[in-house]
Formats: sequence, structure tokens, C-alpha cells
Amino acid sequence: MNLPDLRILPLEHLVPHEKTDPRRVNPLLERLKSESVLVNPPIVAPFGRNDLRFVVLDGANRTSAFRALGVPHILAQVVNYSQVQLNTWHHIITSCDFETLINQLHTIEGIKLSEDDLMSARARLARREAIAYISYGEALNDGNQANQDSDNNHASPAIVLCCADSTGQRTELLNQLVELYEGCSKVQRTTSDNIADARQSYPDASALVVFPRYEPAEILDIARRGQHVPAGITRHVLPVRALRLNYPMDILRSDEPLARKQGHLTEWIYERVQSRRVRAYSEPTVMFDE
Repeated sequence: MNLPDLRILPLEHLVPHEKTDPRRVNPLLERLKSESVLVNPPIVAPFGRNDLRFVVLDGANRTSAFRALGVPHILAQVVNYSQVQLNTWHHIITSCDFETLINQLHTIEGIKLSEDDLMSARARLARREAIAYISYGEALNDGNQANQDSDNNHASPAIVLCCADSTGQRTELLNQLVELYEGCSKVQRTTSDNIADARQSYPDASALVVFPRYEPAEILDIARRGQHVPAGITRHVLPVRALRLNYPMDILRSDEPLARKQGHLTEWIYERVQSRRVRAYSEPTVMFDE
């Protein structure tokens, strides 16, 4: 069995690449105070080149909650970033009409809005001439899909958000953008950049905010700079992911040396493998108890 690389790491060595979400961190913090086990480990990748730190690919809220609780170590799954598929989440805007959204965007200094067709917007985003674009299509009529299929209608409208060239400025403006509409709307995630697809699940969607596709080197660079992309943009797909570990929190909370904790983890994993309590699924798995 190809087991994931599980290690106990100092919290001070973990560097987030995305902002945390207080709406998720605070309830998680309260839950961790009383929970006896860590269910799912965060996913991290080493910076490399003699840098002892790790970038947090998934689990920023968990690591933030651990820090707030003063827990010195955390159990994490370490991955080779070159073997991870990095995708992008886009944001479906609901409970906010399109005109209100655009008027709000005009208040962000440093962002220039321009209208374009969908194909051009996609090209400008790919060339990083824009930090994002907003697809809004046409209004739905009697439950029919909006005519937003990029293969058939390249002229579908989009609002392109342009700004300065530096990575640091783009990242900061992205955070301002997301914080703005999160404060006046409900946000859902999707992997599709087609608003017609979004409206299949969310008929009241007024717009779809489409973000650029990042490269792992960009994520590492952003984390090294101490910056963060907005929460809910990057999506990391792993070859194998450890779930439902249920590892004792008392071990992580204790003041024992790191080497002793790692020794305990090694024995703990060996015992579970020997007792056939570890199972790997080769097919995609859908869980209904998250």
C-alpha cells in the first residue's frame, strides 16, 4: 500500500499561502478545544533549498486554529508539489444584483474596469493583463440557460479587471476584490468559468468571478513574501490524500520533544496497518458526513 507521507511538524515551520476565513476558523477553534482527535491533516509542501519551512496547500484554517490554541505541533501530510495538480476555484455571486456589484467595484482604487467579450477576457486573464474577470451573460428566461457557451458565443459580455503589473500589487487587489463582494453577497465555489453552468445549480447567480490559474512556483513565491491569495481560490488535487486519521490531540498538545512525537506517530501508523485499519480507495469517493 502506498501510504501518504505523514509527519508531525512545528507550527512555526508552516507558512500559509491563502487568507484564513474567520467564519470557519472561529467555530473550528471552539471545536478543537474539546475534540480528542485530529480528523483530517493539513496538506503541506516543502519550500526546499535548505528552507525548513513548508507552504500550507490545504488546511490554512486548521493551522490557524492550532496556533490560536498554542498547540506547538501539528500532524500534516507532506507532498511533493510537482506531483500535485493545482486548479482554480471561481466564485459564483448570489444575493447581490449585478449593478450593485459593479458600483461597489468602482470604489477599489487601482482596479480599472473595462467591458469585453468572453474570449478576449479569457485571453487577457491568461496573459495576466487582468487580475480577474466577471462573467454575467444574459438574464435567464423561463428557466432556460443563458446563452453563455464560449464555444458558440465568443461575444458574451464580461467585465475585465485590470491593474498594476507586480505580483504583490495584484495579490493585494485580489484580496480587496474578494473582501468587497463577500461583504454584500453570498459566494459559492465552482470549477467552471461558464455562468450558464453556475446557474444550473444557483439560478439566482448574478455574476461569476473568474480567477487566473496559478503555477506552484507562484504560490511558493507568494508564501515566501508573506502574502496571501484570497481564501477559496486555489484547489490542490493530490495523488493520494489521508482522511479520517483520528490522531490523538493529547500527543500534539503535549510538551514532549518533536522526535518523541514523531516516534509515536510511526508506531501508531504501523499498528493500524498491521491491524488492517487503513484502507485506500482507487476510485473517486464522495463523503456525506463532512
